[in-house]
Amino acid sequence: MDKQGIIETSKKRREGERIFYTSCPANGCWDSACVLKCHEKDGKIIAIEPDDSVNPNDSREDCGWENTWKGNVQMRPCAMGHSWKKELHADTRLLHPMKRVGKKGPGQGYFVQISWEEALDTIAEKMIEIKEKYGPYGIFHSQYPSFEKNGFPLAPWWEAGFGAWGEHSTSGHAAGEMLHLGVDLTKVTRGLQNSMPGFEAPDLFNSKLFVMWGMDPVVAWFGPTSYYMQLAHEYGLKTIVIDPRYTQSAEILADQWIPIRPGTDLAMMLAVAQVLFEEDLVDHEFIDEWVDKEGFEEWRAYVMGEGEDGLKKTPEWAAPITAVPAETIREFARLYGTEKPVHLQYFYSCAKRHMGDYSASASMLLQAMTGNIACHGGCESGACLPTPGRVPAPRADFGRNPGDYQVPVLFNNNCLTEILARQDDYWSGKITESEFRHLIGSPTNDCPLPNIQMIIFENNYGNNHSNVNKRFAGMANTEFNWGFQWHMNQPTAELCDIILPAPVWQFEGMDEYMYGHQRFVSGPNGMRNYFTFCARGLDFPGEVRSKEWVWTQIAKRLGDEVVEGYNPRMKDVAVEDWVDAQEAIYKEAFEKWADNATIMAYLGYDHRPTWEEFNANPVIRTEIDEPYYPFKSALDKGESPFNTPTKKIEFSSNFVKTHDMTESRWRGRIDPMPVWSPSYVEGDISTASNDGFYNPKVKDYPLSLVTPVSVYRQHSSNDNNPYMREDVYRHAVWISGVDAKARGIKDGDLCRVYSDRGETLLTAYVTNRCMPGTAAVHHGGWYQTNGETSEMNVFGQDMRGTPNILLDDGHLPHILGALIIAGLVEVEKVADGDAEGYGNEAERGGARGAMVAVACRDRLAQKDGVRDAAAVALEAAASAAENA
Repeated sequence: MDKQGIIETSKKRREGERIFYTSCPANGCWDSACVLKCHEKDGKIIAIEPDDSVNPNDSREDCGWENTWKGNVQMRPCAMGHSWKKELHADTRLLHPMKRVGKKGPGQGYFVQISWEEALDTIAEKMIEIKEKYGPYGIFHSQYPSFEKNGFPLAPWWEAGFGAWGEHSTSGHAAGEMLHLGVDLTKVTRGLQNSMPGFEAPDLFNSKLFVMWGMDPVVAWFGPTSYYMQLAHEYGLKTIVIDPRYTQSAEILADQWIPIRPGTDLAMMLAVAQVLFEEDLVDHEFIDEWVDKEGFEEWRAYVMGEGEDGLKKTPEWAAPITAVPAETIREFARLYGTEKPVHLQYFYSCAKRHMGDYSASASMLLQAMTGNIACHGGCESGACLPTPGRVPAPRADFGRNPGDYQVPVLFNNNCLTEILARQDDYWSGKITESEFRHLIGSPTNDCPLPNIQMIIFENNYGNNHSNVNKRFAGMANTEFNWGFQWHMNQPTAELCDIILPAPVWQFEGMDEYMYGHQRFVSGPNGMRNYFTFCARGLDFPGEVRSKEWVWTQIAKRLGDEVVEGYNPRMKDVAVEDWVDAQEAIYKEAFEKWADNATIMAYLGYDHRPTWEEFNANPVIRTEIDEPYYPFKSALDKGESPFNTPTKKIEFSSNFVKTHDMTESRWRGRIDPMPVWSPSYVEGDISTASNDGFYNPKVKDYPLSLVTPVSVYRQHSSNDNNPYMREDVYRHAVWISGVDAKARGIKDGDLCRVYSDRGETLLTAYVTNRCMPGTAAVHHGGWYQTNGETSEMNVFGQDMRGTPNILLDDGHLPHILGALIIAGLVEVEKVADGDAEGYGNEAERGGARGAMVAVACRDRLAQKDGVRDAAAVALEAAASAAENA
């Protein structure tokens, strides 16, 4: 066939297509706001293309260097964004309401199909029953209960439910930001603080040096900021990666890779600070204006060995701790101190482990010492990077009233597992009220306490946090759970008494998503110069229905006042008319927005756009004139952005000095400044690190586990997607050649990976990308069991490889809030005969077992993995680690 014949055949195949645009915040990276150009035919997605709103019908990202500076780049989706059709049209898709028969928990029961009427009646009856029996704090909704918010949609009118303080991703940085900089992310997200600590992506072009400390943006930061990092490197920005793994970002972007022992980042930072002080590489002008002098002198004295310990934190001191040569630390410090501006990004992964909050604080203090924390090309080095929005978007009005109920904040959002494990002990009198409050991060001593007996699950919430065995046992021990699920075989479905088929928000129907995140979706932090509209895409498959319809029907069953408060404009709309009615309200909002002449002039419209024109090109942009840098909005007004007691950056926190932190929401002992030997340890280094090399249990679990994210998963979305599984993404335990040889493990061998919290089966990926003494298992695997229970495996051995089964949920001994994502493990080879036995056992386990059996066989077949480069650099790291 000639070229023209191919074109004609392609055209014929595309006849009858409909094109619509959407965005995909539903798979976990909801802040990226990428744009998807979708092709629908015969009720199915047949293709997903990237954004073409800057270059019509052309999906390349930019349109010239000048426009790139101005933020005119196209928001192309990642691999997951392109693969959504396999999620939408999966054989495992849940299409009907289902009721559990038997106990909750993996392998403990089974589901039967029921009607919507039975499902909704049962749910409403159980909600009423549990509220009457346990009070308003017996019902927990899993939808992102962070930043003191509450995800339970009916809370304001039914007066039940509660919120949580803290957050998952930013949890390791939050204490440092608040105590040293006065940045309270809860207040920032609500517009209650006068400045934002983020940066806009084009500002990276103003940097002279980029330090990625524990950061892998090529994999772990979807959206425009990662793209700008790659562009800046291409245009000459010097880049250093500090990480125990040779990551994709190290391979693609780094001019230098510095491998470091996991959990020792603070030691290297203290040594860097020592060089900066000793060689006078600090920014005196910035310090004089914005740094509290007394605290700065306290930290200088500690770093220089003039404090109580008398120990100078030199590079020679840090080298045996970190496995980074002293010469490397010293030369890095000199480069860091002489290049300005420096963008040092200390990322989530390093901060969410023992003493990680201290190192997160230290990274901010290094940026303050060098004047890089609030300038063009610099960064705050915190975890949450909000920036001001540049484009006012429409807001649909569904007529909800605010209600009178003030939803209380009861606990730290990373302590749910501990609540479920210990609430019975408290309510039965086995532990005191003070003990329970300290265990769960109760924000005050007079706030109510939860007694959770109903969990409302949003998709795979149960799977995605530490200590899966303990977490699942607690979740299965409640009186009644229900929730929305995409797939029949999702692990969290096993914890429900009723599961409802969930729409895939960005493609099906017209629902809001998460805290009123409407279908007018603003651009992400770092590039908030546009918004897009998520148009109606596909009809609901099977008996899938709008979540807002579901909540409206439940609200009706709870009383007229509840439904009138929640959804007064749609309470009487029939289910078959539901999506049309939602779209009409969005159209109304758009037309009101388009009637605003000021907005139209600001955006450069020469005529009022129609609804049809907007849907044909639903990405509205403005140009970035001068990129935002951290705290710019306050500094431009001559105001201090640092809401500490002194209104300056406090190297030694005055709040900590003047408050009993054990009775604060943090519920622990924390030092006023980041120190290597914390006061709560009282000199006993053996208790200093539950996930590091100095803990006594290292003799049984000698490998330090890290749990990075993958470009093929966002949390655990897509672990069931055939486009994202074995052939493209080999889910394995990464182990160095040195450690593999010591254990008789070869690449592709099936291994048992275990800790004192749980165990899983994974094939080995033997690689010099991982420094000796370290193992890595990527986050995102589904908890799939073989049903063979034991003391270690409450519901059976995990056969898919979720790292969360290996991790302790215990928080830092000095402070609650940080989500622990690291631990100590051992890896041992499973004999081939035993591996075949695992597959046979799984086959006997029914549908779930069949999937596990296939996974076992796939792993056994992976025998010829390719070992990759970076061996020379890692041999040096291995030698340093062994000598240390």
